[in-house]
Amino acid sequence: MGCITNIIKIIILALAIIGFKAIGGMEFFQGKFDFKFFEKPSQEKLQEKASKIADLTNINDEYQIDRTANIMGYKTVIAEHSGSGQKMIIIDSGKKTPLTKEDFQTKEVDTKLKDLASKIQYQFIRIEDLEITQRGNINALGQQVPYVKFKAQTVNLPFAEIQGIIGATTDKNGKNKMILAINDSKKYSQIITQEFFKDAK
Repeated sequence: MGCITNIIKIIILALAIIGFKAIGGMEFFQGKFDFKFFEKPSQEKLQEKASKIADLTNINDEYQIDRTANIMGYKTVIAEHSGSGQKMIIIDSGKKTPLTKEDFQTKEVDTKLKDLASKIQYQFIRIEDLEITQRGNINALGQQVPYVKFKAQTVNLPFAEIQGIIGATTDKNGKNKMILAINDSKKYSQIITQEFFKDAK
């Protein structure tokens, strides 16, 4: 369960970045991650770093790479839609495989996400009452990726509810990858998610 626990932590991190200024999160994250929030490299440099996880050279100008990092042992790239602040995340999970395509076919993903959302307690921010609201496939990383759409309540964030998707696949090189998109429920857009991931290879 440790591997999937880290995915919940990445979701929490994405939420903290969305509401970062409002929650004063710098002190909470100091020493926990290997990147600095306020020293942002150029898009060219971020594109170069992101290429180790996915090819994002063809994404629309409305999207910017926000961070690349090694979070909880996962190579991760976080992108943002400039108009809405929505976060799109691609995670190279390597051999740890916290979620697989099969988990989505058997609905094991429901159990894994709900159990962890209810068990993990955070000192400052957390999600509660996670609910799977939809399931399907999305064009991402050059293939059809199974996903579930979810919503959850938040604690200690400037918005009460979030929405997003999480999916899993194996890329052409045999690497396990996960995709995430997340935002305040009032701002979440599946179209924004689809437009980003269709250009991610």
